[in-house]
Amino acid sequence: MKTHINNALLLTAMLGCLSGPVSASQVASTIDPGVAAQSNDNRDWLREQEKRSFDLHKNTETPAFLRNMPPLALAQDDQGFIDQLVEKRRQAAANSEPAENALYFVSFSIPPEGLKLMLQETRRFGIPATVRGLVNNNLRETVQRVQALVQDGGADGVQIDPMPFREYGIEAVPVLVVRCEKGLDVVRGNLRLEEGLKRIAKEGDCAAMAKKLLEQGAVK
Repeated sequence: MKTHINNALLLTAMLGCLSGPVSASQVASTIDPGVAAQSNDNRDWLREQEKRSFDLHKNTETPAFLRNMPPLALAQDDQGFIDQLVEKRRQAAANSEPAENALYFVSFSIPPEGLKLMLQETRRFGIPATVRGLVNNNLRETVQRVQALVQDGGADGVQIDPMPFREYGIEAVPVLVVRCEKGLDVVRGNLRLEEGLKRIAKEGDCAAMAKKLLEQGAVK
């Protein structure tokens, strides 16, 4: 089987699923050889971030001082931004676990304001937002796009994984998929995530799972 951009490849590098420094060799090993051959700039940039990450984590026990800093321009300190997202993801994980039985398929081609609203809803309901691949097959550009979406703290990022798109035959977005023992429900079209869950809760095979997600995302 050809190596592919694996589960949460960019989630590892951009959204903080790692508790330690980001390794360029770890990330590069998950990329298709054909893509890697065309990504020298990405690899060089990752090596630079690896060194910055190593220096940062060697000299401090906590990134608290980074959390208190204003958002930094990516060109000035890419790793500082990544470490801020690490802490945000840790804090979010302490409050709620991501839904393993639901996925929300989106794309960077969606207008930024619309995509940001979608990501706010995925954060609310704990449903992973999934995209097919990098922006223009460029890691730096993808990080910049995610930074613009999450910099005010109102939304979480995305995981990049083409496999679910193939598994569920997703050709257009947005799409909500909810899975359960009875099968799965798919809601397609430009419908708010909450409305999609309500539709499944009313008439879907996975009604119980949809109701559980709605309860999890209920405004206190």
